[in-house]
Amino acid sequence: MLSDHFPERVDAAKLFARFGRIEAALPLTRFTRLVPYLAGTEGLVQVNLQFGLDAEGRKLLTGSIAASLELVCQRCLKGMKQSVTSELSLLVFANQGELEQQMSAQAQESLEQDVLLLDEMQPASEAADSESDKTSDQSGQELDVIAVVEDELILSLPLAPMHEDVDYVDCSKAWAQIRDQEPQEDRQGLDSVGSSPFAMLAKLKKDKT
Repeated sequence: MLSDHFPERVDAAKLFARFGRIEAALPLTRFTRLVPYLAGTEGLVQVNLQFGLDAEGRKLLTGSIAASLELVCQRCLKGMKQSVTSELSLLVFANQGELEQQMSAQAQESLEQDVLLLDEMQPASEAADSESDKTSDQSGQELDVIAVVEDELILSLPLAPMHEDVDYVDCSKAWAQIRDQEPQEDRQGLDSVGSSPFAMLAKLKKDKT
């Protein structure tokens, strides 16, 4: 399914009860928190989510997310394509109370999956309403699918995106020019740009002032 009208929030209870599945190709423009990390917003995010239960009968959300993103190279400051993929495995609970009812503290510490609490994904106004009505039916809680996918994409971004020299020779040339302009005693720090990628950005900003 390719649609700008893909719902941001879905009825989690129904999807888990029916062992539902979501497959979609969503435009990058839907992910507003991800956009600031990008050099461009053209492209799609491939989403494949499965709703089911684990061996203990707990709600389990699994699936995969894939996208080709245009990021900013931290050496040459030009755009570069980066393939990003993420495999999901999330145990889903209505709230902290349900988590504690279904799992002991020791079991929580030994979990291999991440935990997702639906009430923590609600807007502040909805969360306040839920807090005021402790007896409300949790079956109506919704899952913010866009937020889940967006979180996974952001966590999958490289800390310091940089061109491979074999892919973009101008990148290494630009870096070599900056390095050669530095005093000898400062070059060691620049040579470690892999562990400190923003040194070049600082240099460029300094040169502009």
